[in-house]
Amino acid sequence: MIRYSYKAIDDNGNYINGKLTAENPGELLTMLRSTHLELISFSANRTRKTFTISEKIKNKDLITMFIHLEQLDKAGVPILESISELKDNSESVKIRNLMSEMHESIESGSLFSESLAKHPNIFNPVYIGLVAAGEKTGHLATTFSNIIDDLKWTSELKRKTRKATLGPLFGIFVMMIVMAVMMGIVVPKVTGFLVVQSIALPATTKALIAFSNFVTSYWLFIILSIPTTIISIKALSRTFPEFALLVDSAKLKVPIIGPILMKLDIAKFCQFFAMTFRSGLGVIECLDSASMVIKNKAIKKSILIARQQISDGQSLAKTIGQIGYFPSLVSRMFKIGEESGNMNDALQNVKFFYDSEINDSIDRLVGMIQPTLTFVMGGMIAWVTIAVFGPIYGTFSQIK
Repeated sequence: MIRYSYKAIDDNGNYINGKLTAENPGELLTMLRSTHLELISFSANRTRKTFTISEKIKNKDLITMFIHLEQLDKAGVPILESISELKDNSESVKIRNLMSEMHESIESGSLFSESLAKHPNIFNPVYIGLVAAGEKTGHLATTFSNIIDDLKWTSELKRKTRKATLGPLFGIFVMMIVMAVMMGIVVPKVTGFLVVQSIALPATTKALIAFSNFVTSYWLFIILSIPTTIISIKALSRTFPEFALLVDSAKLKVPIIGPILMKLDIAKFCQFFAMTFRSGLGVIECLDSASMVIKNKAIKKSILIARQQISDGQSLAKTIGQIGYFPSLVSRMFKIGEESGNMNDALQNVKFFYDSEINDSIDRLVGMIQPTLTFVMGGMIAWVTIAVFGPIYGTFSQIK
């Protein structure tokens, strides 16, 4: 298979750039014409990867795709015809390209789940496993519905995360720019006047001058230190698993930020556990699938230990309570679900709990950041004012 980069034109005269995998240029031309695109130019690039452009497919396009597949499956339309419908009529060019490749794969004898597995940069392994289970049981529509719910939930979670990070990061960036201008330009000019005078400088002024000299002398080191530290930590984490575990454990202990990170990961775990449980998988399989979506290695290690304890015969609720990352209310919900035999309702209550907790935590964080930044900026301005004008006023007071 050859990876082609192409330039084409659609029925409305718009130019489209994209990538497709095909056996030869003739197949590329056929695949593009099946999506109402006319090939203008192309270049070949042999690669083992497939459909790398699919990494940029938007979440809303994936939701639309699965809604389409769900509705057609409920209507009794075979999956190959559903994919053909998407290939011809999807508004997203990337979805049409993806469906074209999947159509070719299924016609060659692959299952739908196997076709999904060829695009790991798009489809979560849990989704692929759910689709494979749905193919065996004949309940693909239910599987698609679960995936749609999760994609919507994930989109909302990302929106909340952006709300918690973008605003504060912008505020911190502005604060650092203001401090850099003050320490690098304003303070040296003002304090330069004081230095040439025969004035006894107080400790606050000496400290300000020393800090300003440090900033002006080592500004490049200060700027590069943050990205260098981040890159070094990531490189060490990839090389040494023990170091990565320590870093992730430390993240959870950071005041304010740590609890939010923990709630986000635990919320993802509960969401995927509920989704796989509704699909008819056993508790062990649900734990295996849900643990795959957890990014924090400390939490993932605890859940894998819990999985082993459950496989040895310990109850799910008791094990969840012993992990230490789940609030007592959540472990109680699991216990109620086990005792009543109605785990679905219990998992819905857990999801409601975490949605409320994450919303409240993010609102508290955003509410604290602005006053904190204002306090820091106010303190810096007060320091400069006292350090600069204090000696001047002291000199004026000595004039008779």
